[in-house]
Amino acid sequence: MKYKIEKNTVQETLILPLYSRKLCTELYPNLYRDETAVRLIDQIDYDFSEAEKNSRSLMQRFGALEVAMRQNDLAFEVQAYLKNHPCAAVVNLGCGLDNTGRACDNGRCKIYNLDFPDVIALRQQLLPAGEREQNIPCNLKDPAWFDKIDASGGAVFFASGVFYYFLTEQVRELVQGMFCSRSPAECWSLMLPTVRR
Repeated sequence: MKYKIEKNTVQETLILPLYSRKLCTELYPNLYRDETAVRLIDQIDYDFSEAEKNSRSLMQRFGALEVAMRQNDLAFEVQAYLKNHPCAAVVNLGCGLDNTGRACDNGRCKIYNLDFPDVIALRQQLLPAGEREQNIPCNLKDPAWFDKIDASGGAVFFASGVFYYFLTEQVRELVQGMFCSRSPAECWSLMLPTVRR
């Protein structure tokens, strides 16, 4: 079954990074592999003709490589954090159809994928939550989602491309809210390990 994505929808914003990861998997297999992206492209009903045409240009290939390397860098940081905090929460902010949490799964961490309800609905069809994983529909600007994250074993938060849609002040409020929804003493004890790294 193919899942249709309409033009000019929030779900359409998932296409470019997904297609970029697929393109890099095909063009640079010794540098980057994302078999999930390749599989998902085949499951989506969308007119990829423009993306395919653009994929021949040097600028498009550079942009795709940039997306792929960003994912590699994020995965490296998450895996490094999990070495010292194996039971941590791995929180993908604005997850789209990104599979970084699963790619970093150490068998003990908890994986949380957060995005708008319509994106999570599509994700549930294409990437249903596995064991120790939750797909959480929410608006990242609404702090209600904070209570859905079990950070008792630590937490590593990452965002790949979502902050393009935020104002600088909104990013600041989100980060402060994630760290400072507790007392000032607890807030500082949580921030200190992050500041050191």
